[in-house]
Amino acid sequence: MKVKRKISTSGKYSKVINLPRVYLKSLGWRENQLLELELDIKGKRIIIKDAKKK
Repeated sequence: MKVKRKISTSGKYSKVINLPRVYLKSLGWRENQLLELELDIKGKRIIIKDAKKK
């Protein structure tokens, strides 16, 4: 499923993108969960993963 979202401002320097609830439920993600973000500049994308405890 594809959806479009706008980037919003939160505070002075931060930006926010709201994720659809169905995406979070499908991944089993919950509020305050620690996530890992990876920037792929060449592919122009951000990859968001569950931050596994080591």
